[in-house]
Amino acid sequence: MARFTAWAWAYGAALWIVDRLTRSTGGVPGLLWFIFWVCALVTGGYYLGRLWRFVRNRLLWRLRRRLVVAYVFIAFVPVLLILMLVALGAFIVNGQLAAFLVVLNLRDHFDEIKQINRVVLHEARFAGEKAPQAALDRIRNFYLAELGEFTGSFPGLVITLRLDGVSRSFLLDGRPADDSITAPGWMKGEEFAGIVEDRGQIALRSVERTRTPAGELTLILSQPLTPELLDMVGEGIGPVGVFTTKRVEPRDAASARLRWDTPGGVYVQSGTISSKSLIVPDPVNRLDIAVVGASSLNPVSWDAEDGGQSRQPAFVYVTSRVFALTSRLLATLGEFSQTYVYAFKAVAFFFLAIEVVALWIGVRMTRSMTRTVDTLYDATERVKAGDFSYRIGVASHDQLTALGEAFDSMTASVERLLKESQERLRLQNELEIAQEVQRQLFPQAAPEVPGLELYGACKAARSVSGDYYDFFPVDEHRVGLVLGDVSGKGISAALLMAAIQSALRAQFYDGFAPGQISKAPDFSPAAVVDRLNRQLYANTPQEKYVTFFFAVYDTRTRKLSYTNGGHLPPVLFRRGRVERLRAGGTVVGLFPFSTYEDAEVTLEVGDVLMAFTDGITEPENIYGEEYGEDRVFAVAQRAFNAPAEALADEIYRSVNEWTGSSELQDDMTLVLARAVEWTESERS
Repeated sequence: MARFTAWAWAYGAALWIVDRLTRSTGGVPGLLWFIFWVCALVTGGYYLGRLWRFVRNRLLWRLRRRLVVAYVFIAFVPVLLILMLVALGAFIVNGQLAAFLVVLNLRDHFDEIKQINRVVLHEARFAGEKAPQAALDRIRNFYLAELGEFTGSFPGLVITLRLDGVSRSFLLDGRPADDSITAPGWMKGEEFAGIVEDRGQIALRSVERTRTPAGELTLILSQPLTPELLDMVGEGIGPVGVFTTKRVEPRDAASARLRWDTPGGVYVQSGTISSKSLIVPDPVNRLDIAVVGASSLNPVSWDAEDGGQSRQPAFVYVTSRVFALTSRLLATLGEFSQTYVYAFKAVAFFFLAIEVVALWIGVRMTRSMTRTVDTLYDATERVKAGDFSYRIGVASHDQLTALGEAFDSMTASVERLLKESQERLRLQNELEIAQEVQRQLFPQAAPEVPGLELYGACKAARSVSGDYYDFFPVDEHRVGLVLGDVSGKGISAALLMAAIQSALRAQFYDGFAPGQISKAPDFSPAAVVDRLNRQLYANTPQEKYVTFFFAVYDTRTRKLSYTNGGHLPPVLFRRGRVERLRAGGTVVGLFPFSTYEDAEVTLEVGDVLMAFTDGITEPENIYGEEYGEDRVFAVAQRAFNAPAEALADEIYRSVNEWTGSSELQDDMTLVLARAVEWTESERS
C-alpha cells in the first residue's frame, strides 16, 4: 500500500505539471484526473484507518487519555458548540439591532420631513395670495426663512411646489434643484409618505395636497440617501451603506460580483451609497467583536403605474460593535437600566466561579481514578511477572480504591495459596515417601508356613495408614501373626504404627545374626504384649494407644497361642460354627499396669481364622447405618471356600457397596489364616 500510495501521488504530481504546461490547449483530460482522485481516496481512507487504529491502540491506551478524550466530547465540545451558537446569535442579534437602529433613525428623520411638510401646508392654507406666483414665492420664502438654518440636518433635501400648473423646485439653502419632482398618477389621496425608488435612486419622500385661494397646492419634499444623511443616521452606531439592485438577464449576470436568483428573475448590484466620515467604533476589549447587520428598505416604485413595491430591492447595511450597541441601548432606557447589567455580570462571575470549582473537582476526581487504575495496572504487571508480594497500599475511599484493597487482598490470598500449595506439595512428597516407607514395613509377601495359608491386606483411608498387620518367623517352627489399630489417622498414627512394629520385632531379633533364625526361648504372647504396653505407655502421649492382636502358630502341633489387647475379637470359622478369640486384656499403651491373658486354640484342616479392624465393620451407608460384624460374617461364609485373596476382595467389595462410595471412611485391614493339609515335602 505504501508503494501504491507513492506511485499514485507521483502520478498526481505529473498530471499537475502536464496540466499547467498544456492549459492553453485544454489541459489534462478529466478521466485521468478521475483515476487520480479515486486512487487518492483509496489511499487516504486506508491511512486514515491506520491513523485511527494507532490513536486507539497507542495514544488512547491509558485511561487518563481516554477520559480526557471522553470529557472533550462529552463536556468541552457541547460547551464549545453552545458558545459558538451564542456567539453566532449575538453576532446576528446585535447586527440586526444595529440595522434596526439605523432604520429607526431613518424613520425619525422621515417623520421630521413629514412634520415640515404639514407645517408648511398649514401656512399655505391661510395665505391670502390668489396669484400662483405670489403664493409660491411666499411659500418658498417661508421655507428659506424658517428652515434655512437646518440645511445641515437635511442634506440634499429637494422641495418641489406645484400650484395650478406652476412649479418651483429648490434646495433648502435656496439654490434651484436640477430636476423637479412630479406626483405620479397612482397617487389619489391628499397625503403620501414613504421610501421610494425613483429613476434608480432611493429617497425619503413626503407629499401633501390642499386647496388654497390660488388653487390646488402640492408640496413634495424628497430627501435622497446621501453619504451625509447616512453619517447622520449611523452616528454612534457605525458606518452605514445602502446598495441598490436591478433586474438583468441571466446571461448579463455572469460577470457580476453579487447576484440573486429569485423566482422573479436575476438581480445584480446596481449602486452603492456609503457613509463617508463614520468608522467602526474602537473595541472596548477582546470580546467586543464587530457585527454586521442588514435590513431591506422595501421602497415604493415611484414611476410604476400602480405604485406598488419596487421590483428592484434595496438594502441598508451597517457595521458596529457589541459594546457600542449595548451602551446606546442602555442609554435610551435610563440610568437604572445599568442594574440589570450589574446583575448579569454578578451572575456571570458566579457561574465562572462554579465552573472553576467544577473543573477543579473534575480534575481531582479524574486524577484519583487514573492514579488508581495506573497503580492497579502496574501491580498486575508485577503479579504477571510472578511478584505476588507486591501491594498497592491505597486506602479505601471509593469503589476504585476499594478495588485496590481487594487487589491487595487477592494477591495476599494468592501468595498464601501459593505457599500453601508449595507446602502441600512438600507434604505430598513427604507423604509419598512415608507411604513408600510404610509399604516396606508391611509384609511384601505372606511367608510359606507348612499347613497354613496366610494372607493380609491393608487399605488406607488416607495416604498412610494407622493399621498394622505383620507376619514374621519366630523360629523355624513358629510364625507370628499381628494385627493392630492405632488410635487416630494419618501421619501420627502411621509413625506410631512404625514404632510398634520396630518395638515388636526387636523383641525377637535382638542378638540374632543377620539372615539367620535362631531358636527363640519360650515365651507367651501375653508377656510380649505386656512389655509392648509398658514401652508404649512410657514413650507415647497419653491419648495414644493401640488395639492389638498377637498370635503365634506352631506348625508342629497346629496350635495357635494368642492374646487380644482390646482389639475386635478375631473369628474362627470351623465346620459352620463361629468362634471368637476374646482372651487377653485392655488396649495397649493406655495403662501402665495392664495384665493380659494367653489362650490356645488348635487349627484343624479347613478352619479359617479372620482378624479385622473396625474400618471394615463401622462404615456407614447414606442412612447412617453401620455395616456391622454380622454382614462381614455372612460374606465370609458365602465365599468360605474361595482362596484367601478372593475372600478378602469380596469383603472389601461388599463394604464399598454398602457405603456407596469408593472413598474409605477408615483404614480397613484384614488378616486371613486357613489351615490346609501338609504337602509331601512339608511332611518329610
